[in-house]
Amino acid sequence: MKVSKGHIFNLFDTNGRRNDVIAAMRGYLSILNTIRANQDLPWRAMPNSPAQVLFYRHAIGMFPDVFKDHPKYDELISTIHEYPALEAAIDRADMEWLESHGDEYANVDINFDEGVEDRARHYTSNLVKLGFADGRRNISPVGNILLDRIPLHEDGLERLLSLNKENILYLRQLLKLRIFDKAGERYYAPFVMGVYALLRKSRLSEDDFFGMVQGSSPYSNIDDVDRYIDNFSVEGQLHNHAVSTPDEINIDQQLTYDVFKQYFLNRKSARTVNIYYGFYQCIFEFTVDRTPEKLDLLLTYYESNRSVLNKAFGFGRNVFDTRTGDRPDVQDFLDENEDMFSSDINDYLYRQFAISKFWDTLREYSDTTKRIFKASGLISFENGYVELAYHELCACIFNAADLKPKIFGSMDDEVVPYYESYDEYEEGVSSYFCSNFSLCDILGLQESLDEIKEQISEAFGGAAPEDIPDITRRRRWEEFEVFVANQYPVERVKELLALFGDRNNDKRIKQEVCEDATVPTIYEFIVGLAWYYFSGKRFNLLSSYNLTLSADFEPLNHAGGGQGDIVIESKHDVTMLEATLMNVNSQKRGEWEPVLRHSVNLKVDEEARKTDRRVTTFFIADVFDANTINIWKAVASVPLQSTTAGAAYTDNVVIMPISSLELCGLMDRSSQYDTVMQRVHDLFEVDKSNFDLQWRDKFIDEIV
Repeated sequence: MKVSKGHIFNLFDTNGRRNDVIAAMRGYLSILNTIRANQDLPWRAMPNSPAQVLFYRHAIGMFPDVFKDHPKYDELISTIHEYPALEAAIDRADMEWLESHGDEYANVDINFDEGVEDRARHYTSNLVKLGFADGRRNISPVGNILLDRIPLHEDGLERLLSLNKENILYLRQLLKLRIFDKAGERYYAPFVMGVYALLRKSRLSEDDFFGMVQGSSPYSNIDDVDRYIDNFSVEGQLHNHAVSTPDEINIDQQLTYDVFKQYFLNRKSARTVNIYYGFYQCIFEFTVDRTPEKLDLLLTYYESNRSVLNKAFGFGRNVFDTRTGDRPDVQDFLDENEDMFSSDINDYLYRQFAISKFWDTLREYSDTTKRIFKASGLISFENGYVELAYHELCACIFNAADLKPKIFGSMDDEVVPYYESYDEYEEGVSSYFCSNFSLCDILGLQESLDEIKEQISEAFGGAAPEDIPDITRRRRWEEFEVFVANQYPVERVKELLALFGDRNNDKRIKQEVCEDATVPTIYEFIVGLAWYYFSGKRFNLLSSYNLTLSADFEPLNHAGGGQGDIVIESKHDVTMLEATLMNVNSQKRGEWEPVLRHSVNLKVDEEARKTDRRVTTFFIADVFDANTINIWKAVASVPLQSTTAGAAYTDNVVIMPISSLELCGLMDRSSQYDTVMQRVHDLFEVDKSNFDLQWRDKFIDEIV
């Protein structure tokens, strides 16, 4: 990604900003796959291609809670509806028709771009920034891994970390992420900076961490990274932030409104500039006439617009430390604000505005950077502080001496086998950034892997390298047990589970659990906790989740389409939980096929491995469609074929529906867990019968 000098890099375009950015990434990528791969549509604007219009349509459908209001799209669809042939061609993605009939609509007032195609470009630009697609919106190899179209193979180092596939994929991409200057020559690696800083200082405040990470750029003049980290403070960063005052402002007279509005801009609201100018006028008049009357006018205006003015001129803090209604002596007020009133007021206010804008933008962009960094599973953000989740391992894997030169650099100075220029680094689906490289490849550790494993062994008390993954998982599980006991005791899980029945509770659920996740993802997370208590805490829930979790055990994204939500393995049983918040109508369309497929494939796989373990699926929802309940009961008597193991069949597939409230009740019956499980199988065993797989062929032979 390239940035201009003076600009702060942004990993998730604010035009498409949302809290659940990890879910958005996979969702947007799946839509792009439908548009580009399945329908083979070029990523071009109308009338050359309906791809961008269709993308926005799919986004509205996939994320209705996010895209609640879309007036531009509604207006566009309403206009198109007046031209049935055009509407039909867009719906069926008929490129040939659109190309041949485009001139017929050249003079029709149909604006595809504003509020529709431009938003599709904004949302998909986020995929480009992480290498899941290229600039032409071709899905990259790493994008195909995220879509489960290509398997992810962990290397020797990645297996040591207790991370899931999505965590590892984000970790790889973030380690490769570089912010380039406009020439594509100088670069800055923000995630590498973050890891290096946490190796050096172990623990940082969020403000300091993102001040360093988000506040740096390929244009930064940092001669000594160690000294920069050791001496860093937000106050120092803001004080040293370079601001060049324009000549039109650097004058000793009051600015006209026309000049003022050119430089004191608000990118979100032009009307706010009027508030800024009113404040400026009050200050300027007070500097000329320092009387109690002018001071009263200044403070009255400030008090009426405090929040707006603090954000614009005070870095979010009070511009003036006076209580509302208090009117200090003029000289005391001047002494308390000496920096302001001993300076040229035009220059001072512009500098304050520019630095405040820098800090506000930095914090805004840091918010989404934090959410993306969380997806690596490597960095913990807790109680306003930042740490590495696996500090012992990271200290061995990420050699500080090797990592430091990777923070800032120049493409001309690098000698690597994968790329020679900016274009080869991140332009196109075949570029290094878009290609599938493991942790060892990215860090160049292939030759030193054995040495690193020895260091890790020493750090873990002499444990054998092959035992380290189990030790890491066990430690994480112990940490998770403490986390659950403190954050999610039984009664709280029951209270949360009861909230999902009313979608008006969605905001509260996100606030109480994790604002970075969708509500369906949170539902899977809470269902797992409820089952953990129902089972009497007899299984490792952390390893059973197919959710993507942060280093702080927050749910970030739901399981991929190829696997069940929660799969619990024990010596004698495999239990799969499929959780959904789909309503009774949507369950038929969205759950019947995947739940049945996951259940059949799991049972066939167990039988092929001859484990003799009992396989049970529980379909957990807030409400049920009556046909769904009966279908699940009926399939137990029908032989079903695997979708992954060729012609392999299985029978007596057990899929038991359990509602959220029923699960709450089961949490109090952990002593009866084994009995309940057996009774479920007894219930389904009644209907098991010898099924003739040739029943249809025999019948057809008789009648044809």
